[in-house]
Amino acid sequence: MFKNLVKGSKLVILDMVDNGAVVTDGVVESVSGPHAKDAQPSQVLQAIAFGQQQEMVVDIVASTPQGQRTFRNIPATAAVDRGGSSIIAESNELMDSEVMNLEKISEEHIAKNPWHKKALESYKGIRKQLSPAYARDVERDETIDQLKRQYGELKASNEEVKAGMDEILKLLKKKA
Repeated sequence: MFKNLVKGSKLVILDMVDNGAVVTDGVVESVSGPHAKDAQPSQVLQAIAFGQQQEMVVDIVASTPQGQRTFRNIPATAAVDRGGSSIIAESNELMDSEVMNLEKISEEHIAKNPWHKKALESYKGIRKQLSPAYARDVERDETIDQLKRQYGELKASNEEVKAGMDEILKLLKKKA
């Protein structure tokens, strides 16, 4: 939960950019105490009138290689937040799950919008970074595909050699 983060905790940040997506690791500098979500006065009055609980949120300041970033109104009891063009998560595993969901969405929309093709490639690269198991699976699948191609080429070459040998044998039998 974001409310339990402390200074020095890891934060994984995924930013949607023009050419796909980029993942960055951040280090938490500070986390505010849980407070009611910023709301318009009419929303606060409505919540009080109907006895509704206001959502509790925290504000997080994190250091990244690009500089300090502030994330406001992050649900205090969540471990992942999808806000605007950024997603933040407490761990690589949680972000990998989010990226997997984004991959599915992009695959569905790829025919409709070319941005998703670039994003899909970014997601796969990011998943390789975040999940060693995924990276091993991709490498294994690529190796299997390569071996299948090589096997097909060897089989075709073998058939050519066999046909050539048969032709030589026929010629030798004719001469004998």
